[in-house]
This record gives sequence, C-alpha cells and structure tokens, in this order.
Amino acid sequence: MPWERIYVDFAGPFFEHTFFLIVDAHSKWLEVYPMKTTTTKKTIECLRDSSAIFGLPRVLASDNGSQFRSYEFQRFMQKNGVGHKTSAPFKLSSNGQAERYVLLL
Repeated sequence: MPWERIYVDFAGPFFEHTFFLIVDAHSKWLEVYPMKTTTTKKTIECLRDSSAIFGLPRVLASDNGSQFRSYEFQRFMQKNGVGHKTSAPFKLSSNGQAERYVLLL
C-alpha cells in the first residue's frame, strides 16, 4: 500500500543545502526537502509536511544518524504510532530505497 513504509536519508551538502529524502517503498515516489541545517527539529518538520500530504506511514526506515536516534525523534515516532527501523549508515541493503537516491544526487 502506498506510503505505508517509507525510507528516509540525507544527501549533500550541495550548494549550501543538505537534502532530506523520503521515498515510498511501494511506488518509489521521492519527496525532497532542502535543508540548511539537519537538526532533529527540522527533520521532524519535513516529516510533518510530508504527512500532511500523504498521511503517516506505518514504518519509517532510516540509518542511525543522530537525528533519528534522538529522544525527540523517537518521541515523535512513538506519539504518532510509527514504527522505526534502523540500519547502518551507507548500507544499501538495509535502507536501499533512500540510499540509491543519495547516490544519484
């Protein structure tokens, strides 16, 4: 089902921006959010923006970046009933959908 499972990652920096990537596992649809800072707060803001359009996923897969390990992020996930699966950074087999787009950029 679309937007049930999403993969997220960061790409960059490119031209003073880092890009937050959200990929739907089902359709492979890509959402890209340019960010000047990659804080947990900004990451959550991007997820809120995405959720306003597509709804909340059941599962979010990410690497173990500091934004995703933070208490604030874990609380956001739990509060919204989203399961969080993590993988080692740059490991294509675990977070492959998002990592493939990172490599393309």
